[in-house]
Amino acid sequence: MINWRVDSLLILLTPLIAVPAVFLLSSSTVGVDAATISLIVTAFFATGHHLPGMIRAYGDRDLFQRFKLRFILAPPLVFLAYFPLYNYHFDLYRLIILVWATWHGFMQLYGFVRIYDAKVGSTAKATANWDWLVCLCGFATARLMRPEQVSNTLGHWYSAGGPLIPPTLLTTVRWGALAICVAVLIGFTVNYIVQWRRGPKPNPLKVVMLISGIGTWWIAMCFVDELILGIALFDICHDVQYLAIVWLYNCRSVNANPKLNRFMRYVFRRGMVLLYLGLITAYGTIGYIAPLVKDGTISSIVYSVLFTSTILHYYYDGFIWKVREKTNQANLGLAQGAVMPRSQWFSGIRSSHALKWAPAIVVLGLLFLSDLIDPPLTTAQKDKMDKSYAQTVVGKPIRLEKPEEISWLNEKFQSAQDIAATVPDDRRAQLRASILLANFGRNNEAANRLEELLKQHPDYFDAHTILAEIHLYQGNLEQASDRFQTALSLAKTGKERSAINLRLGEIDLHKKDFAAAKIRFQKAVEDDPRLSASVEALEKASSPSPSPYPTDG
Repeated sequence: MINWRVDSLLILLTPLIAVPAVFLLSSSTVGVDAATISLIVTAFFATGHHLPGMIRAYGDRDLFQRFKLRFILAPPLVFLAYFPLYNYHFDLYRLIILVWATWHGFMQLYGFVRIYDAKVGSTAKATANWDWLVCLCGFATARLMRPEQVSNTLGHWYSAGGPLIPPTLLTTVRWGALAICVAVLIGFTVNYIVQWRRGPKPNPLKVVMLISGIGTWWIAMCFVDELILGIALFDICHDVQYLAIVWLYNCRSVNANPKLNRFMRYVFRRGMVLLYLGLITAYGTIGYIAPLVKDGTISSIVYSVLFTSTILHYYYDGFIWKVREKTNQANLGLAQGAVMPRSQWFSGIRSSHALKWAPAIVVLGLLFLSDLIDPPLTTAQKDKMDKSYAQTVVGKPIRLEKPEEISWLNEKFQSAQDIAATVPDDRRAQLRASILLANFGRNNEAANRLEELLKQHPDYFDAHTILAEIHLYQGNLEQASDRFQTALSLAKTGKERSAINLRLGEIDLHKKDFAAAKIRFQKAVEDDPRLSASVEALEKASSPSPSPYPTDG
């Protein structure tokens, strides 16, 4: 596509560099936290790689004139849509990003595959369709095979008002997706052999590209323990490939099109690749700065800019890089008419773009109108209750006063139980359901569920900790102590060790073993000095008074 060395390094074999690099950084030897890797990749790769597409959209005069209305209206509309989506419908916001990001990822891979075939004249519609199906199945099925992904998606789905999905239906969909994948792979292989014999022969490099792209996605989704690390790994490959092809495209465009603005003509020329990368890095700092902003209003504006950049990137890339366009073919070094499009709906309707987007615009418009008439709970209110009741054991039945809060929490409880039943192989879903059971006063059910979970995952630190908390609030100090001891042996960070030692110290206080408690508190403060004030308060409060914990379940 570029030349074989650059092609191999930046496009075909990027995962061979990215995968070992990410695993090395996150290993115990180097010890970079997964959240830190994710933040850096999200900022400087994921956000930064939006810029080249924006430069082309607003720097190519012919392209801008052709899609002028879209380029003018889309940015303010997306920017304004962020605020009601984030403030009132965060789960819908997350669903939009999740679905569109997956679509965007597999369509980029599909585009690369079609370019490789177009280089050798393999442009049959059947081949394009099989290529598209392979990419779609490869990406969608991987998400279905990761239990955590399925649980997260179901959580967003239920919170956004979606109907219940029975466990049997989900199981059918997951295994059905695998069966369809096998069928599509067989069909792709048969078509490949047929086209190879009939000619023009397909490009063998496209098979390498498919294995590289889909393989990386499966590693990220199914073989990396921490999801944010897996997504970061895939983003590196996706973004490097995107930046390479856009650099090539725009350099050729500058040489062929005198109507490009001065900025594009200055940046996209020989010897300016460092400036290109510097601009991308500078743009990516928006993603790095956003989490650091403390002021709520400014933070909201910065995040709305990030959201707008992300959505516009997905949206614009859906039409400005179509390989079947003659201008794009020329700037990619393809022969005119080298690409035949796959079969599409609305292909003969001039207003097809508006027809595709009209339902989404109408639904969102009605949703935002209902928010003005009858404002629902805000995302901040929901987050506060979620942290209080769905992530932490409070030790007593929940008592809320506002009807809308009670309704939301009841829905959250029910959805957590439904998700746990639907995705039994997701340990986080089982843990969340157990926490809510305990907080609704059903401690014995919660303890039993956690016992079953620990039979399957005996090294699950969080499950041991929550089960210990339940025993503690039931007044079972010995059982609580045993579970905390097990959790302590599994703790990997100073923060985890300090939290467990603090709780063990509290138990020692209630057993009147003040010497043991003092040792525990010292260890807790050693790992986390910020706990010193809490330790002092506990030591002052220790007295012969009766235990505050109930003695029944």
